[in-house]
Amino acid sequence: MANPFKPVFLVFALILTAFPIPAQSIPFVTLETEIAMGKEADTAIIQQFGVYQDKALQLYVNNIGQKLVSQLSDKVFPKYYFRVMDTPEINAFALPGGYVYVTRGLLALVNSEAELAGVIGHEIGHIIFHHGAKQMVRNIGAQIFAIGGAIASPQNAGGWLTVSTALFQQVNLGYGREAEIESDEHGILSGSEAGYNAYGMAHFLQSLRRKEIMSGQSYHSFQASHPETKDRIIKAGLLAGRMKAESTDENLFRSRYLNQIRGLVYEGRKSSRDTKRYKPQYIDVYEVKEGDTYQSIAIKELGDKRQDLGLTVLNGRKESSQPEAGEFIKIIRPGEYKKNKTLNLEPFNQFDPPKK
Repeated sequence: MANPFKPVFLVFALILTAFPIPAQSIPFVTLETEIAMGKEADTAIIQQFGVYQDKALQLYVNNIGQKLVSQLSDKVFPKYYFRVMDTPEINAFALPGGYVYVTRGLLALVNSEAELAGVIGHEIGHIIFHHGAKQMVRNIGAQIFAIGGAIASPQNAGGWLTVSTALFQQVNLGYGREAEIESDEHGILSGSEAGYNAYGMAHFLQSLRRKEIMSGQSYHSFQASHPETKDRIIKAGLLAGRMKAESTDENLFRSRYLNQIRGLVYEGRKSSRDTKRYKPQYIDVYEVKEGDTYQSIAIKELGDKRQDLGLTVLNGRKESSQPEAGEFIKIIRPGEYKKNKTLNLEPFNQFDPPKK
């Protein structure tokens, strides 16, 4: 599919050529400017990907994000917005001004609420450290903000949209090694302070690494210009080990996470412009029986023993591992999810804060 932001990026490449600035120079950008940039880019992102139509899941993700924001000593921005986007791409990103996005593709890969909190905390870090605005200035030029300041009004929405879509182009390429590590650290610290297992972020990175090896699909923060995933796994594990809060299976909150994503659409349309027809699939939850192996589950539930490796990757496990009787694992089922099917993993009120 053609990149809808390419023409915009070329326009600003011309601006940068005409008005170059030193790469190390980071002019001051007002909070109002960042808020305006994020607001307009948010509209473009929703139009491109679409918001995933599951109110309960949207509330669940927002609840986690707002809890993490509530613990900030300086929120920087007055409001934060957390959205699940309707695309199978494995991605999470943030825009200046308080906008955080996770895709349903990423939610399918995540295996616990602690992992998701680590990812969301990482994206909040990008916002409070102003990584997006700084990257925009470095790569495109200070003049863009002078232009934006002149047109940031309802009467000039079209011009501001041009600025914000160029910003999204930069955000989706990532912020560079130091910024990603800084945000990793923030995600781990904020998650731990909120009562989550401090190893959640490391667990997610491990799952991501296995997915990358198996399929080559990458998350924006792990492209060639960013720290290698394995390096970040090591750093995340070392930092988690220094956290004072206790890390147990209980504060991974895996069961209640699985409760929330049961029925999540798997794969399928990549954006609102994707008109290709896909066979429907969804995430289901299976209780492991005595004697079950990933291969036997693949045969019994999916009708294909070759799906066993996919099951281990989907559940963030090593290739040589096997499930334990009584635990719940994710599986992919064909067809549409029937909402009258219920599986009560544990009592859960999504607005209850996690207990330490």
